Amino acid sequence: MSINNYFHTLSHLRVNNPYPLYNLVRRLINKGLSLPSDIACRINSNEWFEQAVLWPRYQRQLEQYKTKLPNLDATELEIAKKLEKDGISITSLEQLNVPDSHSLVEAAQYVAVELAQQSKLPRYVGKHTLMATANQLLAHPEILYWGLSERILKIVEFYLGLPVGYGGLSFYHSVADGRDAGPRIWHRDKEDWRMIKVGVYLNDVDESGGPFQCIKPDPNTWLIETLPRYKGLTHSELQQLLKTSFSDWIISCTGKSGTVFFVDTSRCYHRGKPPLNKDRSAIFFHYFSYRPKNPFYCDRSSLSRQQIYNFNRQLPSHLQGYMNWRDKCPGLGRYIPSNQMRVDNW
Repeated sequence: MSINNYFHTLSHLRVNNPYPLYNLVRRLINKGLSLPSDIACRINSNEWFEQAVLWPRYQRQLEQYKTKLPNLDATELEIAKKLEKDGISITSLEQLNVPDSHSLVEAAQYVAVELAQQSKLPRYVGKHTLMATANQLLAHPEILYWGLSERILKIVEFYLGLPVGYGGLSFYHSVADGRDAGPRIWHRDKEDWRMIKVGVYLNDVDESGGPFQCIKPDPNTWLIETLPRYKGLTHSELQQLLKTSFSDWIISCTGKSGTVFFVDTSRCYHRGKPPLNKDRSAIFFHYFSYRPKNPFYCDRSSLSRQQIYNFNRQLPSHLQGYMNWRDKCPGLGRYIPSNQMRVDNW
């Protein structure tokens, strides 16, 4: 059955069956469509193949590019240093002083209100997280465009040590239901050796409001060395593993609307803490190298490949190419279908 037929079947199920059944079938189909990328990731994660082939190639790329890295000003360099030291750097839109940030917030608030309203519809009952659709994002292109700001790209390029691929963004509305599921499970991302997500809060977030959290460097290193590759854990499982109920091993990104954080989600175990008393709206901009380790995991945006190309053509010439990074991928990685599992599948 073709992909189009799958989605035709899904549309039929959506009309004729309760929404929970539709969501379950949709998840199972996406899981099946993701098998090629899951298999490829297992191959890339094989210890011999990784150390004999992928790691040396990555080191050569870093060596060849190190003289081309951008020069950073004091603010940018401070963020890069904190990233290197802790895996995360917390700032704000005001401190970051990126042009057009006002337009970003104004446009994002429209989408946040839409998602909040949608979360109350029968179709979304039981969903802990909603994601903005491609149509919602393309109706407000200034949101996507903000992720291509010169200052952000410079910081990311300096930290990665390689030219940047921009994977677009994920716009999340996280429902205050306290559920420990999906992106609220402690995990690491698989896209690349190093990668950056830039998070922007659209409402005030305190400890009970679902802050983004990551593990501090020392316990994080221990977890990486102890756990099977990319294993996810609930919060209670992680507490048992670390033999503590205290949270002094966590960096919790609380802050007001406009809080911004740069985080290496491939390096750091992280999660979105389940919100308890207030829904959370946030945007996560995705960045990795132009030749990522697992390119089939990098297409996390809700935009289709064709929509990405169309958007890219409308950009100024100096920004074209960041979003269609996959054209530069060598070998089979360029052709393996993208993983279809998304936060809103769970």
